[in-house]
Amino acid sequence: KFTAMMLVALLALSLIACGGTSGKSIVGTWELDSGVGEDAEQAVSLMKAFGMTMSITFNADGTGTVDSAFGEEKSSEPFTYTYEDGVLKVNDQEAGDGLNIKVEGNKLIFETDDMQMIFKKK
Repeated sequence: KFTAMMLVALLALSLIACGGTSGKSIVGTWELDSGVGEDAEQAVSLMKAFGMTMSITFNADGTGTVDSAFGEEKSSEPFTYTYEDGVLKVNDQEAGDGLNIKVEGNKLIFETDDMQMIFKKK
């Protein structure tokens, strides 16, 4: 499940379309907090039950990392991004339909029609 979640997060980062951010900054580190929707809730619950963590860091210079930890095993996957005119591009790819990202207060929300993965700013 951990590997599957990592792949989902990396896929999400490579296919993000940005919506509803209202100019709010995504710069910072965001830690996976919760999920909305049956699949997302199950995945987050399993990760927490096994002591797994995941975070996404967006640096001001257009670089970032997806970091995960499971016990002594740690992983960090770098990426580059741009954020212009309300559109986030990761590794020079703009997303297709169905996946949005929005910032609401201290929450960064990856959203599809049937689920949300919610990250909170550290």
